[in-house]
Amino acid sequence: KQNCIPLTDGVDCGNCARHCPSGAILMIPSDSSDPDSVKIPVINTERCIGCGACENLCPARPFSAIYVEGHTMHSEL
Repeated sequence: KQNCIPLTDGVDCGNCARHCPSGAILMIPSDSSDPDSVKIPVINTERCIGCGACENLCPARPFSAIYVEGHTMHSEL
């Protein structure tokens, strides 16, 4: 999370939230006292299906700023 684009570069991103198929990611202000601060992702774990779309599409490098534990139904063949 520390390498999330909004926190490292000071610009909005939201790629994870835009591509979440279950709408489990909400972008909220990084500074709770400043509603105009850059937005960072917060995951609603009850809505998350563990598909990994957010993690795979995260542009942060050298590793994704967001990580989800895959649910069993997504790892079974």
